[in-house]
Order: sequence, then C-alpha cells, then structure tokens
Amino acid sequence: MHSNEGTPSQKKNHMLKAAAQFVVDAIKEELGHPSSLVKLITKEPGLNKPLVEYDKGISSDEVVKWHEFGNLSYERSRPCKGSLNGFGHCPGANRNYGGVSVRREDLLNLGTTREVEKWECDIQDVDGFSASKSELHLFKSMDAMVEKNSREMIDEITPEKLAENLAWDEIRIISRVDHDFFQTWSWDGRVFLMNSGGSHHFAASKYIAKRLTIKVPLSGRYLVHSINQVALESLTRDFEIFVMSSHHRHQMGFHRAMQSFKATYYWKDLPRPYSDQCAVFLPKTEKRSAKVAEILRASAFQDLGRYLKDLSTR
Repeated sequence: MHSNEGTPSQKKNHMLKAAAQFVVDAIKEELGHPSSLVKLITKEPGLNKPLVEYDKGISSDEVVKWHEFGNLSYERSRPCKGSLNGFGHCPGANRNYGGVSVRREDLLNLGTTREVEKWECDIQDVDGFSASKSELHLFKSMDAMVEKNSREMIDEITPEKLAENLAWDEIRIISRVDHDFFQTWSWDGRVFLMNSGGSHHFAASKYIAKRLTIKVPLSGRYLVHSINQVALESLTRDFEIFVMSSHHRHQMGFHRAMQSFKATYYWKDLPRPYSDQCAVFLPKTEKRSAKVAEILRASAFQDLGRYLKDLSTR
C-alpha cells in the first residue's frame, strides 16, 4: 500500500515551496497587489453572491425594504445608529489592524417617506395586501387568489353581489376611519392595502367591479417609500459598494485577506430576504481599498451603489 503523504524529502520540499510562496505573496501585498484576496476569490467562488430579484406574489412582506437599509432594526453590523463599522488601520491592535467605524448621516437618510393624508384611488388600483388567511406569496394577482380560495364570493357577477362583498365589516378601509391605509415602495411600483382583515371580500369586490366596469372609489392615508438620491450620491461619492456572501467562512476569508493587505473596509447587513449576503463599503480615498474595489469589479462582484441608483430612478 502506498502513502499519499509523500516521502520526508517531498514533504520538506512542499513546505519550502509554501514558505517561499508566502514570502512572495507578502512582498506583493506590501507593494500594493492583494494576492490573498485574488487567491480567495479563485478558491471560494461562493464569496461572489449577487442579489436575485425574486418573483413576488401579492404580499407587501415580499417587497425588499431598501428604504430601511441605512437603519435596519435587526442589524448585526451596527452597534451604533448611523455608523458604518468595519476594519482598518488601528494602532495597538493585532498587526495594527482592528475595528474602525465612521459616522454617516447619509446612511440614516437613505430612505424617504412621503405621506398623503387623504389619497383617493379606485379599487382596481390596489395590487396587494399586508394580511390574509390565504398564503399571499402564492398568488400573482388578487383575481387568482379569489378564484382559487373564495369562489362562492364571485359566483354571481352582479351589482348585488358586489354590494354584499363591499358591506363586509372587515374591509376597514371602507367601514372604519383612519384604520387601514395604502403603501407603495417606489422601486416596486404596486399599491398595497395595509389591512388587518377582509382580503377575500376586497378581492372579490375588485373582481366583480372589473367585470361590471363599475368604479369603487377608495380613500385613505397613503405612504410612498423611496430611495433618497442625494444621500445615495453622497455614499457612492465616498465608497465603492459591493455585494458578497455573509457566510462566516467567506467573511473570515475576506477579513484575513483584507488584514493581510492592510486595506480598510466597512460592512453592513442587507434588508430581508438577503440575510445571507452583505454590503462591503470600500473608501475611495484609500489606495489599498480602491485596489480591492478594482479586483472585485474585475471579478464581476455586484456593484450595489449602481444597483440602488437604478432602483431609485424606477
């Protein structure tokens, strides 16, 4: 039986080669080439994990809350509100590289919300709900939901059946004042009724009204969430921002590579459902961080700054 470990001489040669390569890489890094990062990207392709836009149903929960990105309530990476936290030159830390943070008001101001007190629309303008006994994420339209789960509510396409559905007390946008409201996220574009009940009767009313071409006017508070382009411009002026995997193995590998190269970086959680990804902020004024950005861009890591700019103009 043959050993796969090699002879003592072969093992020694292997160790010498590894030591020599380590020295060469260290010299390259000192001279401005992030060897460790380049090797990591090749060795760990899963580090590069771009955002996937999911095919959404009619639940408001499925809309990615990008307006909250600057101030997520469940954030791991933000011990201090409005701060970017990461690692960089830190005298006295191990290898003079340790935790750093920078205050960014533009992060806190990244989302904007416009409120209209008495917004008016027609029932056909409403595309989704915040609550229902049905699994909203399974349906692409209200019509599909009511056809599947509430056929008895649309068994007659008549004004009487429409009136019966609209009279349902749990459609609180009609039966109450200042209870339910409307909400839109500008990058999604749809209007959601933020309801606490009555979704099937509302959907049935919309279904029947459409087929009878009857207008059903609605009125209520309306919130429109957007990305603040001025704040985003401020962030992207100072940082290159990329998306990558937040898996602990990938993040530890990236951290070691950045420490080896002595490059500053900050990181941040992303809004749900992107819990297994994070944003990495690289300051443009620091040469080594800028070099890392160059490598990430050449390796096709997703530019989050550009992605958010595209969203903000939708």
